[in-house]
Amino acid sequence: MKNETERMRELYDQWQSQGISKQAFCKRNGMGYHKFNYWVKKFRSKNASISPPRGFSQISAPQPELLCQDPRALAAITFPSGARIELFGSLDASFIRKLVL
Repeated sequence: MKNETERMRELYDQWQSQGISKQAFCKRNGMGYHKFNYWVKKFRSKNASISPPRGFSQISAPQPELLCQDPRALAAITFPSGARIELFGSLDASFIRKLVL
């Protein structure tokens, strides 16, 4: 039987691989946000290399024509829930960050 640390480490690793917010992950897994946040901080402080990079990373899209439903949109964000946001015109990166976190 796994102890609490092992169990939370597995959940932490799952959260990291899914790329969703802590709040959304907790809701999906039926766990308390504050408890999970405690463990995230604990794992990050133990080993700084575990911490994900901050900021934006460039990604390549294999089929750019499928990214946007409206051809005028410059970019689109599709959330795991299926909600989709299409972005038009120039936007500040901090605004986009607020949408996805």
